Amino acid sequence: MQSNNIRSLVFISLFAALFIVMSSLTIKLGGSFVPITLQTLGVVLAGLFLTPRNAFLSIFVVIVLAAFGLPLFSGQGGIPTLTGHTAGFIFAFPFCAMLVSFAVGAYLRSSSSKSNKLISFIVFFLIFELFSSLFSYIPGIPWLMHVLGFSFPKAMAVGFYPFLIGDALKSLVGTLLAISLTPYIVHIRSSTVSGKAQESVYTA
Repeated sequence: MQSNNIRSLVFISLFAALFIVMSSLTIKLGGSFVPITLQTLGVVLAGLFLTPRNAFLSIFVVIVLAAFGLPLFSGQGGIPTLTGHTAGFIFAFPFCAMLVSFAVGAYLRSSSSKSNKLISFIVFFLIFELFSSLFSYIPGIPWLMHVLGFSFPKAMAVGFYPFLIGDALKSLVGTLLAISLTPYIVHIRSSTVSGKAQESVYTA
């Protein structure tokens, strides 16, 4: 049990660091209020390789550190960042990672994950597109409207439409990794749980 806890802490720290690195890679479009980053790819990878609890914590710990002023979100941090116009997206990310992990775990337990790579490709892509990307807009867009006083069409124009292609590309990268690394994903996810939980929840 202790070794599983240690492995969990290691993986949580590793994917938190990966998320921070991907948050630092920023492209800001002219006039855009929301920068383009690889954050959602970090969410995809956390949800893919980690159990739901660990996936959530790997992103949440970054938020906690940012609350103390560390510039972890596109070079910014502190309470102003966590209450600013992108806060809806930021606080959605831990839940996105957890949902991705739940969905990935459920699929890996199914017989389809072992029999048909085309089905696996489609399912993984839909999981990543829905839960790592589209789900974040549910709180992200209303909060953007609230903070900046935007109308819904304006918020969608600056905070949603410009990111659709990028979100799809990041989901595609996650899907290719999921297909090619499935045995390693199963091993890593199962290495942080034990006993019956390992057999019934996280193995494929």
